[in-house]
Amino acid sequence: MKEKTYSSAAWIKFLAFSALGIFIFFININIGGSKNVPMLHIINIVKGKVPPNANMWLVTLICLFTLVTSLWARLPGAPQWIRNHHAKDNIFSYFTYITAAIFSLMVTLNVGPVFIIDPVVGASSVNVARDVIYSVVIAGALVVFLTEFGLLEFIGTLMEPIMRKCFRVPGKSSIDALSSFVCSPAVGVMITSSLYKGKIYTQREAVTITTSFSVCSLGAFAFLSGMANCSEYYSVLILSSLVLVFIMAAIMVRIPPISKKKDVYIDGEAQTPELLGNTRYDREILPRAFRAALDKAEAASPSAMLGGLSSAGAYSLKIASFVVSLSVIFLALANYTPVISWLGLPVIPILNLLGLPDVELIAPSVLSGFFALSLPSTLLKGTAVAAKSGFFVVLLSTAQVIFFTESANAMLESEIPVDFKDLLIIFLERTVFLIPLCALFCGMVFGF
Repeated sequence: MKEKTYSSAAWIKFLAFSALGIFIFFININIGGSKNVPMLHIINIVKGKVPPNANMWLVTLICLFTLVTSLWARLPGAPQWIRNHHAKDNIFSYFTYITAAIFSLMVTLNVGPVFIIDPVVGASSVNVARDVIYSVVIAGALVVFLTEFGLLEFIGTLMEPIMRKCFRVPGKSSIDALSSFVCSPAVGVMITSSLYKGKIYTQREAVTITTSFSVCSLGAFAFLSGMANCSEYYSVLILSSLVLVFIMAAIMVRIPPISKKKDVYIDGEAQTPELLGNTRYDREILPRAFRAALDKAEAASPSAMLGGLSSAGAYSLKIASFVVSLSVIFLALANYTPVISWLGLPVIPILNLLGLPDVELIAPSVLSGFFALSLPSTLLKGTAVAAKSGFFVVLLSTAQVIFFTESANAMLESEIPVDFKDLLIIFLERTVFLIPLCALFCGMVFGF
């Protein structure tokens, strides 16, 4: 059979738009003394143009809008797009919509109980929601350069044998993981959800990718290590966290609940060997990667950006409510109740056994990462914690992956078939494996 030839237009679309996508998402540039990928510069510029008070009202209005449309969707004659938007809503969803609307109004108007309007609780939660909204919407418009013009197919084909062998997921997932690392976990979840809806990933693959590779961004490491008194180990910390994330991905995909998820696509079609594709390296892998990329580029259109922007905008509306509601509740519990300290009591003997210093100080941090990524390090801020213990806390919290101020909320609101129970079990499983592994890495860095 004669080999297919591709037009110059297909090559130009693949090479030019893929290069643009790599530049926007993965290449650090210096603007105004700040070194970041262009997408984050764009987000920061947009945020900087909007007054802080306007940002707070933006989040509040979004939370109110989501609550109103969720109720409207249950009424006869509601528009179909509203019905579709709220089709997955349940009691938990309505709880978050109601509490988010109330909390955001209290924070914006500075009226209410001190444990809600406290800036460490209320304003912090609203600011995280604001950041998620900007990140998801702007990334949703720009991510088409990664997903629609062949780059995903090209990298995915080349990485397929490695990713299948080690993590039982497609090679395309390497793009998802990298997007989380250089941008934000919410962006990585959004990409995974979009590919799941597009029948690229099965249920099991989507759950594996989003719960294993939605890691915190590079910028978070500097912030967290500074609070935990181990900033001089910043580079080692990033490398150690990445290694642990990949080790955990290889473990978690082989045990429940992830291993029990079905290898079926969103429409119920089972994954067949033909759909699975080639999972071994051979001489044809590079030509095959180019063919896959050019087939995608040939059919692609820049108008896909509008579709990406629309779906990302709808996605961000409900995430904002989840973030405000759960973040306020969890941060209030952490700052105004002894709950976090109680959670640390069972792990004190284990940490003592592992030979870590300042065990009483770091014990509450072990499980608090479930509430918020920054919470474990925040608990150490201003203390004289040893650098080794601070390193342990940051390493553990960044490798746990599941945290409700951003990544877990994004997962619950996505189309990916994962629920609160799954996330809680996965978090606890990861923590059990990670405690000795993190202690081992601390020993290698600081000495046993």
